[in-house]
Amino acid sequence: MREIVHARSFKVLLAVVLVLLGMLIFTAGTGSSITASMLSVLSTPMQRVSTLVTNNAAAAAEDIGRSKEDLQAENEELKKQIAELTTQLVDYYDLKKENAQLYKYLDMKEQNPEFTLVSAAVIGRDPNSLNTFKIDKGTAAGVSVNDPVVTESGVVGWVSSANAISAEVTTLLSPDTKIGGRSGADTENGTGAVDKATGDAGVISTNVKLADRGLVKLGFLTADTTAKEGDIVVTSGLGGIYPPNLKIGRITSLQHEEYDVSLYAEVEPFVDISQVKDVMVITSFLGQGESLASGEPAGASSPEEGQ
Repeated sequence: MREIVHARSFKVLLAVVLVLLGMLIFTAGTGSSITASMLSVLSTPMQRVSTLVTNNAAAAAEDIGRSKEDLQAENEELKKQIAELTTQLVDYYDLKKENAQLYKYLDMKEQNPEFTLVSAAVIGRDPNSLNTFKIDKGTAAGVSVNDPVVTESGVVGWVSSANAISAEVTTLLSPDTKIGGRSGADTENGTGAVDKATGDAGVISTNVKLADRGLVKLGFLTADTTAKEGDIVVTSGLGGIYPPNLKIGRITSLQHEEYDVSLYAEVEPFVDISQVKDVMVITSFLGQGESLASGEPAGASSPEEGQ
């Protein structure tokens, strides 16, 4: 006890207490507002701590008094709110993505105001084939068989089958595909493609060997064609499946057909089919379906015609 009394900290504490006591006595006798203010400043932090402890104790007592059923109900309501917010966030990202896609196609839409465009994402593909892939939009979104499928870079293919929520796209690299319709130089059923620089028209098709190289061909060019390497090939609009002036690709070389005197141009598509993730389906355009052969999909031909 003697050690405590003689300790320096004890002496300091005792001095502070005596000072405060003296100030209290002085204040009571004189009514000094200055001293009262000082005491208020000193006591305020202690009051705050006391109030905080009291409030927390009351809140804890309230939680303890709540039933298990009340807490479970509150928990379920919070889970429901989280689920709703998550759904709203997913919808926001979908809308943001769709707006970004539409922005990329703004030039196409401005040049072709009659186009109706539906954005879609690739949701499935055969890793061993570039012939087809599946997209996440179907008839419920307005997508129909024979609708052309594009990216901002150019033509991808056409819708070969569709259900309410998804569709299958047959790509340029499928041997069963013809830009514009059946093969041959029949302009009514769709030569389908044209050299933009020279006006030379033909049919876009491919075969297994060309597809393995990522190429298609512009066939049925005449022997005196002026088409040349580097020329851009676009859709002609004939055949009813594609509107005119959609970009297809660039000519890489001219070759002679094996069995006649005509020529064909090997064309490298602008779209890398293997890397496509998002596409646009053109569900409506002027002249759509006008030259389709009866009973036959406009974008398809027999395998023999595609070879």
